[in-house]
Amino acid sequence: MLSSKLTEEDLKSQLIEEINKLGRNQLVMLHQFIARLVAEDLIDAVSKDWESGQVNRESIQKAIEEHRKLHPYQEREE
Repeated sequence: MLSSKLTEEDLKSQLIEEINKLGRNQLVMLHQFIARLVAEDLIDAVSKDWESGQVNRESIQKAIEEHRKLHPYQEREE
């Protein structure tokens, strides 16, 4: 059956079955592929927001500062 004719739940179920069959190297490649998909979506969203003026240098700096407050860097114990 063509994947375009499957329901979202059927697609998820079939993907999970296939993922469970993969070895470590294949899982690493799949993980990298998914990370790239997520990154491309993020880049598209930020680009649209940048073009519309919703994202600018100041809003980026503010977001970085807020993230650092929520996730402060910890010093490594040696």
